[in-house]
Amino acid sequence: MVERRSHGGERPLKRCREKNITDRSVKARRRRRRRKWIYFTRRISICMIAAAAIVYCMISLKYRNTFLPNTRIGGITVSGLTIEEVQSEIRKGIERYELILEERDGAEERINGEAIGLHPVFDGTLENILRKQNSLLWGLRAIRGAEYASSYMVEYDKGSMDLAVAALECLKSETVVEPADAYVAFVSGSGLQIIKEEPGKAPVRERLSEEIGNAVSSLETRISLDERAVYKEPGVSETDPELLAQKEALKVCTDVTVTYRFGSRSEVLDGSTILPWLSMDGEGSAVVDRSGVEAYVVNLAKKYNTAYCAKELKTSYGSIVTITKGHYGWLIDKEAETEALLEIIRSGESQEREPVYAQKAASHDGPDYGDTYVEMNLTAQHLFYYKNGKLLIESDFVSGNEAKGWSTPAGAYELTYKQRNAVLKGKNYNTPVTYWMPFNGNIGMHDGYWRSSFGGTIYKKNGSHGCINLPPAVAKTIYENIEAHIPVLCYHLDGTETGKTTPGAGDTSKAGASSVSGGSSSSADSSVSEEGSMKTIPNSSQTESSTPAAENTTGENQTAAPENGNSSKDGENQTSASESGNGNAASQTAGPGNTSSNGENPSSPPGSESRNDQIPASSPISDASMPNQPNMPNQPNMPNQPNMPNQPNSSNQPNPSNQPNPSDNPTCPAIVAPGP
Repeated sequence: MVERRSHGGERPLKRCREKNITDRSVKARRRRRRRKWIYFTRRISICMIAAAAIVYCMISLKYRNTFLPNTRIGGITVSGLTIEEVQSEIRKGIERYELILEERDGAEERINGEAIGLHPVFDGTLENILRKQNSLLWGLRAIRGAEYASSYMVEYDKGSMDLAVAALECLKSETVVEPADAYVAFVSGSGLQIIKEEPGKAPVRERLSEEIGNAVSSLETRISLDERAVYKEPGVSETDPELLAQKEALKVCTDVTVTYRFGSRSEVLDGSTILPWLSMDGEGSAVVDRSGVEAYVVNLAKKYNTAYCAKELKTSYGSIVTITKGHYGWLIDKEAETEALLEIIRSGESQEREPVYAQKAASHDGPDYGDTYVEMNLTAQHLFYYKNGKLLIESDFVSGNEAKGWSTPAGAYELTYKQRNAVLKGKNYNTPVTYWMPFNGNIGMHDGYWRSSFGGTIYKKNGSHGCINLPPAVAKTIYENIEAHIPVLCYHLDGTETGKTTPGAGDTSKAGASSVSGGSSSSADSSVSEEGSMKTIPNSSQTESSTPAAENTTGENQTAAPENGNSSKDGENQTSASESGNGNAASQTAGPGNTSSNGENPSSPPGSESRNDQIPASSPISDASMPNQPNMPNQPNMPNQPNMPNQPNSSNQPNPSNQPNPSDNPTCPAIVAPGP
């Protein structure tokens, strides 16, 4: 083989070989040094570990009689302490022990260990803990730690604890607030809503004592009563399914608004009032309590009923009188309105309405009798008829016979009805009248064509049986301008009595029927002037000098007597029917309102006035069967009351079953009397 030589020849090759040998030697030396260092390091590490182990074991020897590090007993750190030292620490902790109670409203209360007789009890528990610990695990315990309860190391006096708990402010009645369940309520402007439950502030005493005892036994220094669930909790929350279903069922009724109108006044019934009347049945439906609705209607009646209440009237004489009797006024039909309101609530339909009335009056604003009424002064024997606030007519009259106990009763009444050509029936008499206008049971106004004079004091001994006898022309005017339900206000007024009378026409066919204005007398020739439908009575300065005709009111057969207004002239024998009160129409020979003279002996029988219970019956209806007039409360007891067949029924008369007892309506609305 031929060796190739480089330009340098053999010498460079030799140098390379020498260099390789040198490199291998260096590496070998390095490996030897590395092995020596590793060996030495291992030796050092083993020595250090051995030393550390020796030290660890030496330290563990310390914990053979002391508690391991990071050890707590009853909240006290006992690391490295002996049993005696732990006992000393426990004693010190008990001497200054105080438990703080954090209450729901942010307040705090304290229980002192001395107050509850707190004391340590060393019954071997510490020794047992120390004996069970492994001293070689002191390093692990230093990392993880250990906590031991002190239940068996402290005790308290139970009686003292009970007294301390009882003295806490959170248990006093003035501080305790009971929890409230969520409930359904009506919120104005929002309707039916669920009101959130209220947690209250009412600790359960047994639970409170238990938690305080646990805290003291563990030597805890602070606990939260809320976190320990010491307080009573509401039974129903706002998310309760039954409560949500109840809200939906009741909402139909509570969404109802009923606005009652009483003239310019109103009463609004809404869900806030309706809700207490509602309950749930077993099927989840709302039930309306009738008694609640009934009580509401009764309160409406007490507030707005004016029937049977005293009324003030500013009389035509300028003075104000109080009329305490009579049935006139507003009267709610409580039973009918209760039924109607129940149906409205159940239907869920809001509305405006007036209540169902058993009896109505003229006005809700001001006096209930309004400005159209008959004003009747029983003392002055004078009446005024106002229509729409204007005086239509006034006149003297003759009322019930005071001497015989048939006085016309004062009171506020209403015209029951009116009838033409009625026959006033009583025992043994039938008296026809042209204008019959009853207003108080069977007491009414009518033409007294048989009377020769009116007013004054005729009524005291020679009055009617209770009715108001009017001059025929006056009766006609009133009849043509009055309707059923117009108020008739009867009263007595001291100082207005007068002895003057006014002559009255004895024949309704005559134009000069006697009537008076302002209580002054007018002659039989005075007439009633008419202007359209308004009728006024002219005043007259003429005075009555004597009674021109016999006063005939009963039809009883008797001889004419001077006190009865009869006069016997030219020695002629005559008789007249003067009012005596027995209601007998037989054997009458004097015509109505006539004076027997010049030997005349008229034979046409006069109409005889009945008593206050007289029965009107015109010829077309006298035999017809009509509904009976309803009973009128507070009516005077009159003698010999006949039955009442064939009377037209007034649609607005009070229902006897719905009449209030005066004690049921002790407070009546205030009424201010208007001017005549």
